[in-house]
Amino acid sequence: MKSVDLSDEEILSRILSGEKELYRIVMDRYASLVFHVVRRYEHDNNLMTERAHEIFLKAYERLDSFKGKSAFSSWLYRLAHNHCLDESRRRKHRNTFFTELPDEDDHVTAMKDGNPGPDDEMDAASVADEQSARLWKALAVIDDNYAVPLLMKYRDGMSYEDISEDLNVPVGALKVRVHRARKELKSYLEHMI
Repeated sequence: MKSVDLSDEEILSRILSGEKELYRIVMDRYASLVFHVVRRYEHDNNLMTERAHEIFLKAYERLDSFKGKSAFSSWLYRLAHNHCLDESRRRKHRNTFFTELPDEDDHVTAMKDGNPGPDDEMDAASVADEQSARLWKALAVIDDNYAVPLLMKYRDGMSYEDISEDLNVPVGALKVRVHRARKELKSYLEHMI
């Protein structure tokens, strides 16, 4: 049997046993999945490639933390998403500074025009951040086998066929997983209120 025909579990086991060169197969097998995630955060080709390399390096370094409770593709997707999200936050934090505060006149004019002022925009952003935090907290509780296809379908806008190809799971099974994820998510969010 050729190495490329091995299952993920067999390849990962052999990599952890010292056959490090087999990691190339993992990279080839999941390059499209990782690049799909990275494209959601980066638009520059050089940064996309750099981010993908970082993700594969991080996955390699943490390979022993993969316990097989979910599919490897789900684990890798979650790792890629979290890495890109962290990088995005770091960059935003580095680039966030106030060069000047809005004049009081600007706020009064915006109120008269019916346009939201800076304070109104901050309040809306605060509510959105709170809702987003609740959603991510709920998603962290849901099993990766359900949460990852849900994210791929609704956040990333992927078709079931594309998700099936990336996760190597039949379309019918994915539809069931997404349905269960939505049901669990709804139940969890209702109990958080």
